[in-house]
Amino acid sequence: MAGRHKGIFHARTATCTFVLSAFLTLQLSGSALADEQSWLPPGSATEMRRNPPAELIRSGTVQDDKWQFGRLLFRSPSILGEKAVRIGLSCNSCHTNGHVNSDFFISGLSDRPGRVDVTHRFWQAGFDDGVSNPLDIPSLRGSRDNAPYGSAKIFPNLASFTNHVIVTEFAGPKPSKRILEALIVYMESLDSGGSAQEVNASEISYLPLLLSPLETKNLEELDELYELIRSDYGRRAAKEGGSIENFRRNVVMLGEIRKKAAAGDFAAAITGYQNLVEAQ
Repeated sequence: MAGRHKGIFHARTATCTFVLSAFLTLQLSGSALADEQSWLPPGSATEMRRNPPAELIRSGTVQDDKWQFGRLLFRSPSILGEKAVRIGLSCNSCHTNGHVNSDFFISGLSDRPGRVDVTHRFWQAGFDDGVSNPLDIPSLRGSRDNAPYGSAKIFPNLASFTNHVIVTEFAGPKPSKRILEALIVYMESLDSGGSAQEVNASEISYLPLLLSPLETKNLEELDELYELIRSDYGRRAAKEGGSIENFRRNVVMLGEIRKKAAAGDFAAAITGYQNLVEAQ
């Protein structure tokens, strides 16, 4: 699994602030900015801008909170390694809508579009196998039924393989049980059969994910979702272009929900959540 993140990550050292899509800020450490390896080599392309493949899922898939959370994570900047985060890499970058980004190309890691070397020092020091060996980016459609997984190292199930990709190949943080389970639910829903149904992305909203942590007063989960959803707004604003006023309003309202919850006023936070949902 490969992926690319455009979004927000926080450094512990001094930060420099940049504007994303005229209203979101990215905080990157000064040392990261000075590190030339933090950015994509010239001539690289990691996002599929034209004619992306359809997002196909198994007929009868229940798009519940766990599925929605998995879909959000699949497109988010927070689960892969720091290098991937800086260059905007998410799972969806390589496996666009769960299929293949045939335009994906990183100079020095790809020998042609749609292929990439994931055992290169670019991703993680100490994991370089010393061989230029780009591989075709695989489709994740039907992955539920394609065990075992992997090439150089074989894994019996999708969960262990996904954990390996995140932690070993991309030097990402070990995913929590909640994150890993949600990712697997989403990936196992991907399908290519004749009965597969196409997801209408315009009908997807991640806001309902906020209700449970608001009702249970789970600030840790709320903070996690706040960052993920705010980053999603940033990516959507960058892709869709045009007016960003609606995105700006949503981010402000989202911030107010978090602020009220952090102050312990969950009743006001839930009211703010309801107002944000109604404003969509």
